[in-house]
Amino acid sequence: MKTEEYPLIICCTEESSDVVFVEFPDNLRVDLTAAQQMVAGRLEFTQDKNHYLVIDLSNVRHVSTEAKEFLQRPDAGLKNILGAAFIASNPVSALIANIFIKTPMKFQAKFFWKKDDAFDWINKCRMKLMIKDVS
Repeated sequence: MKTEEYPLIICCTEESSDVVFVEFPDNLRVDLTAAQQMVAGRLEFTQDKNHYLVIDLSNVRHVSTEAKEFLQRPDAGLKNILGAAFIASNPVSALIANIFIKTPMKFQAKFFWKKDDAFDWINKCRMKLMIKDVS
């Protein structure tokens, strides 16, 4: 397992996998600067390559309007993502996850309460895309 800690974000992946799991420190309030740091960490971790994302928003308490707009941009927060599963364990993080699910994206995204369900779904998305690419 490869794990790296960056400012405000922890990224993990199995070796030679294109699925990245992201989590955050407790009681995180995301402003524009924090959002930029988080995206920079994810892109550094993935070496700026395309990847699937399983992101646990359970510790996120607030996202500013400016941060939300940055995170919803294809050239910023959505850069290189092939599919995303959002996890939340409380009503506040579920609300934040649903805001991002409703963002127009060029990839599939879905909300989950449980980490295992999120990974099952993202792996199915990967398989569908692989089958589509082979066809």
